[in-house]
Amino acid sequence: MKKQLLFLLITILSFNCHAQISFEKGYYIDNNNQKTHCLIKNIDWKSNPTEFKYKISENSESKKKTIASIKEFGIDNISKYVRSSVNLDRSSEDINKLSYDRNPIFKEEKLFLKVLVEGKANLYLFEDGALRRYFFNKGNSAIEQLVFKSYRTSDNKIGKNNRFKNQLWNSLKCPNLKINKFENLDYQKNELIDIFVEYNECNNEKYINYEKKTEKRLI
Repeated sequence: MKKQLLFLLITILSFNCHAQISFEKGYYIDNNNQKTHCLIKNIDWKSNPTEFKYKISENSESKKKTIASIKEFGIDNISKYVRSSVNLDRSSEDINKLSYDRNPIFKEEKLFLKVLVEGKANLYLFEDGALRRYFFNKGNSAIEQLVFKSYRTSDNKIGKNNRFKNQLWNSLKCPNLKINKFENLDYQKNELIDIFVEYNECNNEKYINYEKKTEKRLI
């Protein structure tokens, strides 16, 4: 009986692993703004990708596209990535590596940003190992990083630069969003998603919450 249960468990895990790295329906948009529907290899990126593999059909050969030639790509009902040149602060949040400078150290980088919320106001995520940064914009405005940085104070304590709260308070104006919501906001994915969703709903704007779509698909 135990052997049968073990075999069943291994079979289920093997099936799940295979399913998680399958080619799924999606698309990409190239530098000429040409949109191509295809099958994209979904490897559930833990760090934002700089390339992806795709097939034009189930039986066709697998090929690769990189950030140099692709402006946007997505997997239906799962994820969407957009290319953008942004100012990124890579300061570590490791307490053993904190500097005494509270200001972000920006460097321009070309990245695929993961879209979390898309509407009148958009929220994006960039992950690279332990590094996690959120970005936002409204309409066609430039995408900018939401600033959060830990640093050491002169008396060797840990301080927090929470500029992202002021950025959002100044940008997401709506009668339903009071200042205390921004004051109590943490630099966490779910909290940021909630406030962007609330802003879009408050303005009666259509929006897409990609995290919600992913949750429904998993269920």
